[in-house]
Amino acid sequence: MQKDKNQKEKILKDLYRGRINPTAAPIRHDSEYCCCLAVVCSLEEELNKQLSEENKKLLQDFITAQSELGYANAEEQFVAGFRLGAKIILEIFEKDMDDEQLQSIIG
Repeated sequence: MQKDKNQKEKILKDLYRGRINPTAAPIRHDSEYCCCLAVVCSLEEELNKQLSEENKKLLQDFITAQSELGYANAEEQFVAGFRLGAKIILEIFEKDMDDEQLQSIIG
């Protein structure tokens, strides 16, 4: 049981120290995300060629606002997904273990 406790503490410490970062995963060059990113960059470049300086700033402000919206949405979805995963795990443990076994896992 000591090994399980050490593993749990290691995971929590790694999370606290920033060693676990699900959003820092490298992007595969053959992924759908990478393909979409290339299209967005190409379209942005084409738009910038056609816009006045004033409209370029407006476009950049729009892109920034859109990025912030996407980040906020991704963050909320991550938290909701993490909580759902935790609830599923707890549900599994509650069904398969008695209170004493469950308490030893969750501390």
